[in-house]
Amino acid sequence: MDAGFKAELIEWGVDWDEILDRFMGNEDLIAKFMFKFLNDQSMNDLTRYLGEGNVSEAFKAVHTLKGVGANLGLKGFITPVCELTEILRAGSMDGYEEKYNQIKPKYDALIAILQKYNT
Repeated sequence: MDAGFKAELIEWGVDWDEILDRFMGNEDLIAKFMFKFLNDQSMNDLTRYLGEGNVSEAFKAVHTLKGVGANLGLKGFITPVCELTEILRAGSMDGYEEKYNQIKPKYDALIAILQKYNT
């Protein structure tokens, strides 16, 4: 794995020790799965369904994002993702904007890092 890529992921908020343990010390495997995140549609779905006011589909999307984020050690946005999951799980949209506005810039920054190193 490129040292710059690893450093940027850690700076963004990837829990490196956790993910290194999860992937049995295989940094190339970590990179492979990080790049697969570029194809994950859960954030796009979340954005769309929140815009439509569709709580149940937005919940499914954020719950997927939460799972993927947890598996990849994406601590840089996992707290607001978890909080939004609980808001939507309750069938509410009250306060979703604040959580979404915490998630989106962190998500965009992660995607930029992944695109930069995806060769």
